[in-house]
Amino acid sequence: MLIGLPAMAVSMIYSTTLRETGDSVKPMAAGILSVITDIIFNYLLIYGNFGFPQLGVRGAAVATVIARYLEMASLLLWTYLRRKKHPFLNGLWRTLRIPKETFRKMLIKTIPILCNEFLWAAGLAALTQCYSTRGLSVVAGINISNVLCNLFNVVFVALGHSVGILVGQLLGAGRFDDAKKSSFTLTIFTASLCAGLTVGLIALSGAFPMLYDTTEEVRTLASGFIVITALFFPVQGTLNALYFTLRSGGKTLITFVFDSMFSWLVTIPSALLISNFTALPVLAVYAIIQSIDILKIVIGAIMIKKGIWITNLTDASA
Repeated sequence: MLIGLPAMAVSMIYSTTLRETGDSVKPMAAGILSVITDIIFNYLLIYGNFGFPQLGVRGAAVATVIARYLEMASLLLWTYLRRKKHPFLNGLWRTLRIPKETFRKMLIKTIPILCNEFLWAAGLAALTQCYSTRGLSVVAGINISNVLCNLFNVVFVALGHSVGILVGQLLGAGRFDDAKKSSFTLTIFTASLCAGLTVGLIALSGAFPMLYDTTEEVRTLASGFIVITALFFPVQGTLNALYFTLRSGGKTLITFVFDSMFSWLVTIPSALLISNFTALPVLAVYAIIQSIDILKIVIGAIMIKKGIWITNLTDASA
């Protein structure tokens, strides 16, 4: 992870910048190239196929690092060849110096996001701990459910990023009313698409846990977690779109309050109380905790309607 981190950081910076300037195909192609490379070298280096050394888990690590740097190299080469289309790339690596005032502004915007992401990840761990009080089978069931659900999560996460980019471009153009209208339209579109994913996820809820060599109790719990997660997919898709809309205005403290602070003040205490002081089945507890996010949607919608998130980051005087 540490060896591949510099390549991952550069790739992420280039990918997000290209997407935000309307070029999303190349980052996607670089990501696909990275995945294919990782799969091939895993096959060659873990098992020692085609004359390669049999390295086991070390081979998996080497494969990941190779894939990371190949992804970075492809992005750097492609953007260099297209530097006329992207003028901001000219002289990009001439110096790493950042003006103090620019750095100060970046720091003010970044710290709340950094804290939010850290607390959000910690919040997920805390929720899992609450559910785990109902037994080891619950943990296994959640893990199986997460494998499938996280695959579907990619869709609304990508849509959320798209919402942030599109709304951010409207804000940058000073079209604030259009930004507000588009945010609601894109959020509804995201929720509608997630409703379609719900059907697909429920259809797989019975078959997917059967792929695991585990007990029937764990399979039953995994199926239940998948179905509940699927039913709340439109809620999660809506929340994701609202989050990226609020973040697009650059007022990152608002997103911190909306996301992680809500989790630690409302969601996690609720999970802790219900898990430890009631005899409800774990699936009922899981469904109740998921339903709390509906309140979060109401709060987010009010924030967006009031327009407290709207600002133009491209305006130097703002």
